[in-house]
Amino acid sequence: MKKYTKTMIVVLLMVVTGLGYYYYLANRTPSVDATQQAIDNPKLASLTAKDISLNYPQAPKEVVKLYAEITKAYYETNTTDEQVAQLGKQARVLFDDELKGKQTEAEFLDALQREVSSYREISRYISDFKIEGSSNTKYTTMNGKDYASINLVYYIRDNSKLQYSYNRFVLRKDAEGRWKILYWELISPEDIKE
Repeated sequence: MKKYTKTMIVVLLMVVTGLGYYYYLANRTPSVDATQQAIDNPKLASLTAKDISLNYPQAPKEVVKLYAEITKAYYETNTTDEQVAQLGKQARVLFDDELKGKQTEAEFLDALQREVSSYREISRYISDFKIEGSSNTKYTTMNGKDYASINLVYYIRDNSKLQYSYNRFVLRKDAEGRWKILYWELISPEDIKE
């Protein structure tokens, strides 16, 4: 009799657990699926799904433009942590191996998540950006390697204030002939040409 009692208790617990899980699934708020996210923000969906390696930008300006679009997307209010991570992985495709070597992918994504969180806490985001024209791209060759530099301005909204972040991007051509971001730095407004 004891043997059957234990079996009955185990079966009863399994049934109760199964019913509880069914109740949970039936009454939870559904999350937004990938299709709905693509409808809500087609630019974000395009950036996260894009095969950058297959369709790599040809000119330094186009590489910086794509990076700026990805950066802008990080800070959008409806971007999930998972999407920020996907965007971060996309951004690293544009990085020179030397820049990638400064942090592991995990370290980069962790720092990115922290920065995005800090921006959101104070309602700060990149509202737009402007890149200098292609004619202002400076090309140089040093030690047999080709370099390019181009300037960009990020327009940053901080609550109701508009701030500017002036940046110079330096790119280096890799062995496959692709322009990769070597580094970027803050510059003064006077360095930007319209």
